[in-house]
Amino acid sequence: MRRRGRGSAPRIGAVVAALGAACLALAPPAARTAGSAGGPGAGGGAPAVDRMLRPLIEARAATARLILDRSDPFGGPPERTTGRLWYQPGRGLRVRFDGSGGEELVADHVHGAFSLYRPSERTVYRAPWERAPARLRRLIEEPSRILESDLRARPERLVFLGTARDGLRLREASLGDSTGARSLWIGPDSRSGLLRWICIAAPEDTVWFELRNLALHRTASDRDIALSAPRGTPVEPMDPREMLPGGDRR
Repeated sequence: MRRRGRGSAPRIGAVVAALGAACLALAPPAARTAGSAGGPGAGGGAPAVDRMLRPLIEARAATARLILDRSDPFGGPPERTTGRLWYQPGRGLRVRFDGSGGEELVADHVHGAFSLYRPSERTVYRAPWERAPARLRRLIEEPSRILESDLRARPERLVFLGTARDGLRLREASLGDSTGARSLWIGPDSRSGLLRWICIAAPEDTVWFELRNLALHRTASDRDIALSAPRGTPVEPMDPREMLPGGDRR
């Protein structure tokens, strides 16, 4: 896969890495939860996390406007990217960015593929499902494990772009690779109570996700997690590890 600057692969990589970090903190491998103190769901704030996440996990499908703000390591304003997200527990996930690049990521468990479409290159990059980042696969394959984890959540207020938001700090997620530890904070929508804010903080940067206008659906459509590349678009193999800072070998 061709390498690009901060605005392309790193942008997609930020999405995958942040979702993976959230998945690791919320639904870690069985070996990490076995024998954990207090049992599944232990720790302050777990009922509040349940209220935020259970409707999303138990829905057939969810859609949202995605707003991603990534901190500038040199102290400038955050880099903002907007797009749209489709999530179907057990089936797949699709992220499509706005703008001239219009990059699109699809993790499709149903059809066993992990794909990245770059309209600017008129190319689809694809890997087998088994080579997709393991943490992202768990987010799709085993979403119910989120509600069984020892979250150790505690209330915490964060200030972002001048606005204070109430939410929950979850346990630190050590990714076991060169990116080190990532802390995870989640916050609800003030009206619906559903998950709206996700903040992933790492030594190199901080990524804020806003799931705006999150909607839950009773039916799931294959078209919603299908890549939008035109028929006949060339397909090339890719190594999904190239998308992540420091790589991902799990």
